[in-house]
Amino acid sequence: MSLIAKLFVFFSGLVFTFIVLNLLLKRKINERNSIVWFLGAGSILLVSANPGWLDWVAARVGIQYPPSLLFLFSNLILLLLVLHQSTQISALNEKLKQLAQHISISEQAGKKEED
Repeated sequence: MSLIAKLFVFFSGLVFTFIVLNLLLKRKINERNSIVWFLGAGSILLVSANPGWLDWVAARVGIQYPPSLLFLFSNLILLLLVLHQSTQISALNEKLKQLAQHISISEQAGKKEED
């Protein structure tokens, strides 16, 4: 990996870390989700500091073009993140449905007391 490519990946990791920290401070993301994003930024910084590791892992797995291993890992991680977000959305939808039902029952009980 050339020096320019290493520097680009390193600065990309730093910018990504800054963006996640900024979103966390502005309360746009919660602490639990920010941990995942900080791990992603850390992995970017780790790969930029040690590009030989990617070559070593790719050789052990039998992948001839190491950047394709990086894309494979990236896609798998993104799929896991989407799955996690889907489960969070499903849980929130269920809570919203229960809350709406509770409010409706409370309003109906209040109307009956007025009559």
